[in-house]
Amino acid sequence: MLYATIALLLLILAGVLVKQSADWRADAEDRERDRAQERLDQLMQAWESYIDDFVTLQLRALAPPEPGPAVLEASLREEKPWVDSVYLWEPGDVLFPGEPFPENLAAMQTTPCIARAMAATGGEDETLTAKRYLSCQSQGDRQTLLYATSQAAELLLDADHPEVVDAEIRGIGALPAMNIGLAADYRVNASRLVELRLQHTRAERALGRDDIAERWLAGMREEILGLDGPTLQSLLEIYTQNVKPQLALTANARTAPTSTGLDDDDPLEARAMRRLAIWKMVRERDWANADIPSLHDGPKLLMDSSTDPPGLLYVAKLGVGELYGGIELDQAELLRTLFRGAGKLAPHLTVRDSDGNVLAGSAESISVHRSVGHLMPSLEVGITEGAIPSVAADTTLYAQFGVIAIGMMAGVFSLVTLIRTDREQVSILARQREFMTRVTHELKTPLAGIRVIAENLEMGAYRDTEQVEAYARIIIAEAERLGLRVDEVIRAANGPAREDARAFDLTKMLEELVVTWRERYAASGAPGTEPATIELDAPQAVPMHGKVGILRDAITNLLDNALKYRREDRVLHVIVRARVQGRLVSVEVEDNGMGVPANLRTAIFEKFRRVEGPGRGLSGGHGLGLSFVSDAARLHGGTIECRESRTGGSTFVMRIKRDS
Repeated sequence: MLYATIALLLLILAGVLVKQSADWRADAEDRERDRAQERLDQLMQAWESYIDDFVTLQLRALAPPEPGPAVLEASLREEKPWVDSVYLWEPGDVLFPGEPFPENLAAMQTTPCIARAMAATGGEDETLTAKRYLSCQSQGDRQTLLYATSQAAELLLDADHPEVVDAEIRGIGALPAMNIGLAADYRVNASRLVELRLQHTRAERALGRDDIAERWLAGMREEILGLDGPTLQSLLEIYTQNVKPQLALTANARTAPTSTGLDDDDPLEARAMRRLAIWKMVRERDWANADIPSLHDGPKLLMDSSTDPPGLLYVAKLGVGELYGGIELDQAELLRTLFRGAGKLAPHLTVRDSDGNVLAGSAESISVHRSVGHLMPSLEVGITEGAIPSVAADTTLYAQFGVIAIGMMAGVFSLVTLIRTDREQVSILARQREFMTRVTHELKTPLAGIRVIAENLEMGAYRDTEQVEAYARIIIAEAERLGLRVDEVIRAANGPAREDARAFDLTKMLEELVVTWRERYAASGAPGTEPATIELDAPQAVPMHGKVGILRDAITNLLDNALKYRREDRVLHVIVRARVQGRLVSVEVEDNGMGVPANLRTAIFEKFRRVEGPGRGLSGGHGLGLSFVSDAARLHGGTIECRESRTGGSTFVMRIKRDS
């Protein structure tokens, strides 16, 4: 009843503590979420202000007499990866980016040299016709140079002379290798320049230099997809029908697209698609009737929803006539900029669309969120649960809960200790009663035998002197047996006897024990059976300092147990081992007897603890011997362990200090 009352009080106390803790924790978590929401709002406001201010500053740089949009665009693309393009236009007239430089094919074909080469095409050897075209390289401008070289290269490739193509194209200097975006500056057509570079790449592949061909094609792909809208539009056909297929044929096509046309799953191509869409919007929109603010009022963000994600264009009137300016931003790179500026908060940020799809950052559940703002109003940015710090407790609350928790733990500990102590007491008393019953029985048996024989002698029930001697021997044997039992009980009750430690040789002591027990083992078997054996495995000498008598008695107990609990279906064999392990010495007694169940290999060292089972009750043990062995080991600063032997029996390992 007392235990039940204590347990009930502890449960009530625990309930109060849990309720108070839950309420406090909920309040603390709400405060932490409010702080996280405030941090998120501050981050987004700072990010939006930075982008707005930056774009406004760059639009001011577009108005004359600044260096101009081409220089500004090149600088911004290099410094800010989230800036895509710069636009400058008047209603009905896009000033930048300009259209690609046109190729005046009709004018070139009417020049005498080109006309003669064209007339010879098909009527003579391809190599000779190619030489005619090559002779025209120095008879015109750069347009004619590229056209003549390109026509000759095609003929030479068909005639299987890639080495000549390689030499001729390399021979015209840096022009074919220049960036495609600079074609208009060199007053050459971008498509012709790409065609010439493709022919050079085919020649490299034909010469077995696939690695060079792949690098050139990958570089050309990046150049084309990074071009401004007009030039990109003019090269789309040659890119999708020539560059992509050739890139797919290279030996190591890691960057090769998997489909023709522009693929919105490819980051470079998807960005090029957005750039084309924004350029078409700039070119085709009715700006005269559009509600576009002046730069003084701040730029306006326009979105082109024909792509996913949409293209973003900041526009404003520049205050110079009807001049408009625009800065195109890339949404994916903008989000990366947001993450780079978030500092320690970055690993916990997430950006998702209206359907909940993760566009950037963590995929964990969101704790707080808000709209990305006027930059990308269709998106939400959030902070995940992982960013909410563990709740920091208030000092007063900690003190209150600490007192309650300590009291509750003390109560639980006391209750558990009481229950465990009661159970142990009950178990010990039960084992003691069992021990007393067994000892009483074993003491009464030899006493009864002695009494019967003595009464027979008293009544003269004997025939001769030999019978009297036989009775006397029985009385002596029973008395010795009785004395052994009494000594065992006294030794267990008193524990290891007091004895002074002294120096001795462990190996010598073990040899003496083995000699003594070898005779007992040999005499233990039934007549006509193979006798039990015992052997010693020890170093030549193991000098020690300890209580030799106690150790001898402990090892004697182990040897006696091996004999008691032998198996009837096999010959008993015992091995006594000694090993030096630094300051410790281990003594092992290994047998092939009945063994000890795994769940009792620790409990058997308690007083009055016996292993019950078939054949074990006949052995005469009282659960005191192994308790004495354990006490002896502790007395020498050591331990005792029981484990299964290699032959299925038991191995007792006693580890003791050498200088105990």
